Amino acid sequence: MFASRSILVVEDEIVARSVTVRLLRQLGVGSVTEAADGAEALVRCDRVAFDLILCDVEMEPLDGLAFLESLRARDTAQSGDAPVVMLTKHNESDIVMAALRAGAVGYLVKPVTTASLAEKLTKLLSE
Repeated sequence: MFASRSILVVEDEIVARSVTVRLLRQLGVGSVTEAADGAEALVRCDRVAFDLILCDVEMEPLDGLAFLESLRARDTAQSGDAPVVMLTKHNESDIVMAALRAGAVGYLVKPVTTASLAEKLTKLLSE
């Protein structure tokens, strides 16, 4: 179902990033690319058109909200209009609302589970 899809995972915590990548591959995502922070993700988005971006909120030096705002403001980004789902340890409404105002299409609370990830992918990437 997701074999033709390309997803970027932006996460500074290597264990969390590895788990998310592994879950995406188990769900049959065709191409999974990794970035350790928002700055690295912007470079990747200039080169590849991703179908979906999963992005952590709290990262250094460029956090998830700043990444999202920069991505949406760039004309040169291949993935400038790709849906972005924020990954967060927090379920507080102010963080969620800030992400939605910045252009995120939703969020997942970490740790990400197979079920929550599959549900979000199905909702956003169903062919």
